[in-house]
Amino acid sequence: MSESIASLRESIKGTVCQPGDPGYSIHKWSPYSAKQSKVVVTPEEIDDISKAIKASFARSEGLPLAIRGGGHGTSTASATEGLLIDMRKMTKIRVDEENRIGYIQAGAQGHDVEVELIKYGLAAVVGVVSMGGYTLGGGLGYSTGTYGLAADNLVSATVVLATGEVVQASDSENSDLLWGLRGGGSNFGVVVELGVKLHPQRPDVYSISYVYLPAQLPAVVNGISEWLKVQKDHEAIQFLISLGPDGNPYAIINGVSNSTQEEGEAAYKCFVDLSPVHATNVQIPYSKVSTQADVFNEIPGGKMSVGAHIDKFDLDQVQKAWDAWSELVKKAPASAVMYEFYPYGKIASVPLEYGAFAQRHSFVTVLCVAVWTDDEFTPHVRDELLKVRSVVSGSSSEAAQESLGYSNYADPFATLNETDEYTRKLFGPNYPRLQELKKKYDPDVIFDRWFAIRPAP
Repeated sequence: MSESIASLRESIKGTVCQPGDPGYSIHKWSPYSAKQSKVVVTPEEIDDISKAIKASFARSEGLPLAIRGGGHGTSTASATEGLLIDMRKMTKIRVDEENRIGYIQAGAQGHDVEVELIKYGLAAVVGVVSMGGYTLGGGLGYSTGTYGLAADNLVSATVVLATGEVVQASDSENSDLLWGLRGGGSNFGVVVELGVKLHPQRPDVYSISYVYLPAQLPAVVNGISEWLKVQKDHEAIQFLISLGPDGNPYAIINGVSNSTQEEGEAAYKCFVDLSPVHATNVQIPYSKVSTQADVFNEIPGGKMSVGAHIDKFDLDQVQKAWDAWSELVKKAPASAVMYEFYPYGKIASVPLEYGAFAQRHSFVTVLCVAVWTDDEFTPHVRDELLKVRSVVSGSSSEAAQESLGYSNYADPFATLNETDEYTRKLFGPNYPRLQELKKKYDPDVIFDRWFAIRPAP
């Protein structure tokens, strides 16, 4: 294998590393979700990926393949003991101003995209992670209410298939593949570049962060419930249950209004009236929106996250979630529960058959995150986190409780691919069509890390 690796090193622009080599890195946000890869290829151009997949050593050794974008996922879907394709240098961004389309390489981070696009007075639907996994898994964010999912804004893609062939997917070329990429994840190939719709964007937005004491929880929950009745599409909040820097528990409301300061102040005044113990109200450059989450990237220790869906939000539900979280933080102190109140009308208005993404319901998304540093707790994290998830969704309908949660948050289930039980559950009525696509584009199931689709018979 060493001769083949040496040959690959000489033939690509990027790097090829093995354990012990300078530059070898399997780093992820959650160190427990990384694996010691035999070979890490960090491409700098499309041909590098094609050559890596075609490499004789990969085929002769039968090395499993994984793709790492930003490394934010807490499952092992973007890790492998075999061949890891690390997209961190694939970050180029091109803008077609006339047609308002951005061509964004999969390794570009949300902040990179914001900074580049605002130069043209434009924006894409972005998150706080890399564009590849974020978009292919769905793509919820602050602008979802106005522009929908990132996946619904996907108009083209450049993909390297399991054969090493480079293909284009668009409405006019391999349109079936484009359909599968709108929520189907990494099941069909290495997506190198995404063509996404761009939208007019003002230069600044209104940002808030309000911190409340536990005793204020009833008023906060009631305030959110009342605010949701008048929420506009360009307004979004997150309700967070977390320990503060002082080690005490707090209820926190973070939010963004894509508007003037005056409009933002009016929209969020009801939360100021609840007398937070700490308040931040500020007009910030649009290019700084995603950086507000940077503090979470700096938290040390292991991380595991899981999503829940709810259709009941009231004090009883939140109190139960708070109590379950309180038990978790005794063992994993930086853990949190976050409710995401993004307007869902735009997503629900898109027909189910538009793309692979099947979560077109109006459930509220909740993210449960365990963060720990005690190695003795590691074997128990999954079970303890799923207990919190069960409590969070336990007051909601049967449909909400049975949901895996938002697809990009379903990390504990993403790699349970011994059967396709969870994959079927995630994609619902779209699964048979996805199986046909798998049979066409990846019949040997080379791409099998994230909710692996079984090819049609």
